[in-house]
Amino acid sequence: MGQAFGETCRDAIQEFYAIRRDIAIDQAWTYGQQRVSEADVLRVAGACIAPIEAHHAEGLQEMAGIAEGAALSIEEIVALNGLTDIRDVLAWRGDLESLGGCSAFITQGDCTRDGALVCGQTWDLATNNMPYVLGVHRKPTEGLETWSLTTAGCLSLIGMNEHGLAVGTTNVRTTDARIGVPYLSIIHKALSLEEFDDAVRAVVEVDRTSGHYYYVADAQGSAAAIESTGARVWREDVESGVHVHCNHCLHPDNAAEEGIEPTSSTLTRTDRLRTILEDAQGDIDIDFTKRALSDEENGLDAICRDDTRGVSSNGAVVMVPRQRTIHACHGLPSKAEWIDLRTEEPVYSPVSDA
Repeated sequence: MGQAFGETCRDAIQEFYAIRRDIAIDQAWTYGQQRVSEADVLRVAGACIAPIEAHHAEGLQEMAGIAEGAALSIEEIVALNGLTDIRDVLAWRGDLESLGGCSAFITQGDCTRDGALVCGQTWDLATNNMPYVLGVHRKPTEGLETWSLTTAGCLSLIGMNEHGLAVGTTNVRTTDARIGVPYLSIIHKALSLEEFDDAVRAVVEVDRTSGHYYYVADAQGSAAAIESTGARVWREDVESGVHVHCNHCLHPDNAAEEGIEPTSSTLTRTDRLRTILEDAQGDIDIDFTKRALSDEENGLDAICRDDTRGVSSNGAVVMVPRQRTIHACHGLPSKAEWIDLRTEEPVYSPVSDA
């Protein structure tokens, strides 16, 4: 399966690796004043291979297949998958404002129209990454069928499996980065599991490379918000109402490990998305949340960002686990056509006043 992915997207994967490699090198200097080379990037990636194999051998095998199909080394594919984590290991810390990326939410209970849990997020990264964002439908000969929004040559990023278990992530930048399991390998394993508790353990009980926020939800209405640094993890079960997380730590112990102060972007997006969702109590459904992720208020600090200082909302995903529904768009949520990843049929086209 990995080899087929690699062969099908070989040119794109090779191009995307070069872009991500350069980003890691540039940001190691920008954030941590560390001069590093491609050899350093690959050295860290190579050191992560053993922890990845111990955590999820099948995921590593898939990456090896991608590497073979794309005519790249396994270290290059691990670096491609683990950009933000590897960057943190190389840089350790910095003091420059970063626009960061991704605005995520979980809503359930009385705040949704029919009581069904709805979750999702934007996926914000460098604008030049946008051509490499794609939907991937995986049908392993052994294991669960999955649908995800991800990038060329990469494992699952934001996705759902056939049992309605959904997983997503936003980035936080912490100084306790270390050699360990990068975030896409963590998500990929979680999506390979049927039971909610098992998936949560796959996120919580792992030697992580660096900090991330994860959310896990299932078709029975269980949801967990998990915020981590390299060494610490904090879990909150979301049983009702609205939970929003962008790109700064909410738990004080985790915040103490952040390499930069929370920026205006992450603080404003958090407040704006929470306000939109809380003001819609009882009216939230899948189309409402698509419009929420399309919000362009607050200019440079908008939820939906159009090449804001080189960062764009490269895509977005909304999921309703109870219905086994996963809708996604490629590009700005305010302009892109949304499709049902399970059927590939268009399901929503934004209008000018959305």
